[in-house]
Amino acid sequence: MGKKINAAALAILAVIIVACNPSKKYEEEERSQILDYVAANNITVSPDANGIYYIETVAGTGELIRKGDSVGVWYTGSFLNGNKFDDNIEAETPFRFRVGSPYIIDGWSLTLVKMKMGSKANVIMPSKVAYGSIGVRAYDGYGILRTIIPGYTPLLFEIEVVELVRE
Repeated sequence: MGKKINAAALAILAVIIVACNPSKKYEEEERSQILDYVAANNITVSPDANGIYYIETVAGTGELIRKGDSVGVWYTGSFLNGNKFDDNIEAETPFRFRVGSPYIIDGWSLTLVKMKMGSKANVIMPSKVAYGSIGVRAYDGYGILRTIIPGYTPLLFEIEVVELVRE
């Protein structure tokens, strides 16, 4: 009898924990934002298994980029409302990194393996492959911690591959 009560208590506790999980609410809001953006912009591609929408605007040449390859890219990062949070368009050199590096968000590596040298694409990334539930914060010049990218925020990147060095 005691084991049945313990099992019932555990089941009730599990239901309460799931019902009180605020992350589900934020995940649903994010999914809704993405679907609204896709509909409003007449995007016809389907998301991949990671929820990434890859919209190629210029086809590249050669073989697909592989994990471990080094790339140089020009990029612009924006929120779905169009507000830009980062870019390197006016930099002297492209942003260079190794695909699959732990120093970049997963969404970049998952996207770049779909691209070739010279490819350009618009990419919608859900937060689970970008900055997750935490987002990005940084201290400003006055020592105040500011939110740059809120948690559960889907992002839009425009990416152009301009350098490729094979592993």
